[in-house]
Amino acid sequence: MIRRTLRGLAVLSAVFLVVAPALAATPLRLCTGSPGKTYLRVGEKLAELAARSTMGQLAIEVVPTGGSLDNLDRTLAGRCDAFIAQGDAIAFYDARIQPGARAKFEVLGELYKELGLLLCHRGSGIDDLDEARGAVIAAGDTGSGSLATMLNLQLLAPELYGDIRIYPANGFEGALAVLEGKAACVFDVIAPQSDLVRILNDHERTGTQLRFAEIDNRDLENFTIDGKRIYDIVTFDDERYPNLAGFGDPETLAIGAVLGVAKAYLATNPQARSQLAMLLLMGAKDIEAVAYGEGKPFRD
Repeated sequence: MIRRTLRGLAVLSAVFLVVAPALAATPLRLCTGSPGKTYLRVGEKLAELAARSTMGQLAIEVVPTGGSLDNLDRTLAGRCDAFIAQGDAIAFYDARIQPGARAKFEVLGELYKELGLLLCHRGSGIDDLDEARGAVIAAGDTGSGSLATMLNLQLLAPELYGDIRIYPANGFEGALAVLEGKAACVFDVIAPQSDLVRILNDHERTGTQLRFAEIDNRDLENFTIDGKRIYDIVTFDDERYPNLAGFGDPETLAIGAVLGVAKAYLATNPQARSQLAMLLLMGAKDIEAVAYGEGKPFRD
């Protein structure tokens, strides 16, 4: 009888050791992006991978937001514990918006590469961003990484991009601004597998009036942070979107989308660092499938 009771207690103890970490898990609030955009879908994939791979020890709560800069604001204000953001948006935020911000979070690694896609009106005469001097470019509203990229390009190459005037919208609103003559082009930093670009390609009005243009300034590849290159010039296979094509595989910017975590969260949840690192490694193909679709549509 005593032996049977001890055996039962041993079984209960083993079950408790498996279940207890799940019960004790502190949810990680992950700031992502706007509904319909890739940051949100990648965040949902990370939450799914965490539930499947960590036996409940890491629970991710996906928080929709306005984009990279908004994510940094929210994380530093304690409203999120982690974020997805463009590498250059982090640099811009730390240099121009809140100096010293990078000391408050840790970038764990890159999730995938985003592209800086430039879509211009077919009648604009603009084939390259450096031909847009004095023109209006729709490049994102406050909080978006697209705006951060355009402002950063103006700082890095003022002789080429300093005279560009920025219309505060991107996405569908930015595309509409081009159609209505408020801007010559729309600039969006976005995953290649994008609902936005697919819809612009398939819609009769936008598919006939917009086309891809280039960003081919290889001097931008010299911009580094802590020795790591932020911008790569890549060749984009625009035939994936044939109605918007016509230039012939334009060169454009590739920018890493990274995962950052507040140091305050890591201080109280030290196991989260290794769990998130595991997700980045083991879930790389799943994450890239969300961002790239059937295959990476660009090459170095």
